[in-house]
Amino acid sequence: MLKTNLHIPILLLFWPIFLSVSEQQADSTTAKLKLRYDESAINPVEISQNDLKAYKNDKTFDYTEAIPQDNWWTRFNTWLNDLYSSFIQWILGGKEAQGILKFFLQALPYLIIGGVLAFIIWLFIRIDMGGSLLLGSSPNKVILNSEEQLIQHEDLQALVEEAVKDNNYRLAIRYYYLLVLQNLSKKQLIEWQAQKTNHDYVYEIQDTALRGQFSKLTRIYDFIWYGNFEVNESAFAKAQQEFLNVNKGI
Repeated sequence: MLKTNLHIPILLLFWPIFLSVSEQQADSTTAKLKLRYDESAINPVEISQNDLKAYKNDKTFDYTEAIPQDNWWTRFNTWLNDLYSSFIQWILGGKEAQGILKFFLQALPYLIIGGVLAFIIWLFIRIDMGGSLLLGSSPNKVILNSEEQLIQHEDLQALVEEAVKDNNYRLAIRYYYLLVLQNLSKKQLIEWQAQKTNHDYVYEIQDTALRGQFSKLTRIYDFIWYGNFEVNESAFAKAQQEFLNVNKGI
């Protein structure tokens, strides 16, 4: 206890020295912070009326806020943004996204738009409308301009059998459909013309039952031929039976 109490007299002995050093430091800081006035000569810049006109005509100095016109597009865009924001808040539970998740959510609308455009392009290429140059030429495809020649062909059944022998079931379906049109034309149930569509022939058929069967064949043919989808053996067998039934009923 005696050794500990000796600290207090020693502190009191050096206390004036501590106060002197603190005052010197304060005076030094005050000297550094002393205000200095700029007494250099001032040369004011004169702006003429021509200068003002030049600035007014300069779009860089135009700070007018452009208010977008209120129309159906702006209202739709606002509604879409609000809907997207509500969806994101629902996903995150009201929390704010951070890091990679924030970047992904900001890029998500553009990714969706890009995906939709890519799907449309893919669908356009897949449909190919039976003779587009987008996928190149193929010896197994029959161009639409030869349809008149095929309808007038006397042995479409032989073309069907040849296509089946080559396992080209998609082409066989085309020949089957043309064979049905050929038989309908021979029976004068339709009036075949090159400029008519397949659905025009549907409305020309007066018999209700036959019209329904032919309408079903038309959907099958459009899906397989114009859709540019490959057909396997089992799918061809089912479609072939439909064509055989219609040809027997004509």
